[in-house]
Amino acid sequence: MSFCSEVKNELLQLRLSGCCKPAFVYGFMLFGRSFSFKKISLQTANHEVAKAYSDAVFSVYKIRPQIFCGGSKIPTYRAEVVSEAERLKILASFDFGVGESLIDTGVFLRECCVHSFIRGAFLACGNINDPEKEYRAEFNVKNPDLAEAFSELLKQNGITMRTALRKNGAQLYTKESSVIEDLLTLIGAAKQTLSIIDTKIMKEVKNNINRVGNCDNANISKTVEASIKQRTAIEFLEAADRLYSLPQELLSAALLRKNNPNATLKELCRLSDEPLTISGLNHRLAKIISIYEQMLENNS
Repeated sequence: MSFCSEVKNELLQLRLSGCCKPAFVYGFMLFGRSFSFKKISLQTANHEVAKAYSDAVFSVYKIRPQIFCGGSKIPTYRAEVVSEAERLKILASFDFGVGESLIDTGVFLRECCVHSFIRGAFLACGNINDPEKEYRAEFNVKNPDLAEAFSELLKQNGITMRTALRKNGAQLYTKESSVIEDLLTLIGAAKQTLSIIDTKIMKEVKNNINRVGNCDNANISKTVEASIKQRTAIEFLEAADRLYSLPQELLSAALLRKNNPNATLKELCRLSDEPLTISGLNHRLAKIISIYEQMLENNS
């Protein structure tokens, strides 16, 4: 299974609050293959995404898009609202194309609704590469004007992406790992966000190790694993606004590790403003990891 499929499957498992359903379905439909009086449809290579599209539309409008399967070698799925009367019913619920923006922001009752709308858009036209190979996330939008409106909406929510015009529309994309992490966090793919963080940390540590090149293999492995665990826990706590509420001794240890990601415990003790032993620092970092693991357990 591709990394992109893993991200989308994680998103499909999320539960929506009542206020978010219309925005989620709107994003799903608006960024699908077609969203007009003539046709409302989604095309995808992921059967679960096609089924989720059909279920989502039905949950809001009591209209069930039909799913068709095609493709001679690689299956493709098309979920389509076949009836003209049903398409009119759906479109009538939006201020379709009113004003300069092609996005009806009236469906956004709360901030969470905007995030759900972006999640629906990603399921419909988003793609993300395997971070082991390349950092890249993109939205392939059929209408350049819609892409421009969507780019502005993303920017208002802290996500800045570049735009490239294509023969069949426009593509919003980023190659920055930090922007990809923020995007996945925004749409609710927390597990895959942590996976990217882990990958990035591993790459950074390996690169540093390759530059140094004079450490014992066993010690390198231990250093890498410990650094990954500690930095993953710190990144998670910071994203959850829990980092700066830690006790002072844990916060100082966390910031020491965050600002010196590839340092050994011995080097961190030397850099500390307060007297620290290796065992004392290791105990504090282990406590941070314990808090992180408890939070993951509570959220599961």
